[in-house]
Amino acid sequence: MIKWFNVKARNGVATLYDNNITLNTTAMDPFEIAYKVQVGLSEEGNIIIKPLTKAFVEKGKLDENSLLKIEMRKSFARIASVSLMKQIAQALNITLSKSPIQYETTWDSVENILTINTSKVLNN
Repeated sequence: MIKWFNVKARNGVATLYDNNITLNTTAMDPFEIAYKVQVGLSEEGNIIIKPLTKAFVEKGKLDENSLLKIEMRKSFARIASVSLMKQIAQALNITLSKSPIQYETTWDSVENILTINTSKVLNN
């Protein structure tokens, strides 16, 4: 069996600040079609981000307070919410500030979620 190399295969990076989550170009790819996102925490303590289409959101089956705007730029995507970041910091028992904390991300195409692997700190 041959394992072919994929030059585009690389892990994404999520950067956490006290007021936002910023995703690099690799991590933001699955969010190109996202109208809103939901952010949660897995049992393992990883941050989970789920992209939602406009059609899905407009069905009205989700709590509006759990829907967050994702701002897409050419080289990054950002989810800005001081309230969200305070909840994340408290849940993970970390201190967020203007100094970034970077984590590796992985995309699960089956579950349609991005996982921010909080055990894989890339700086600090």
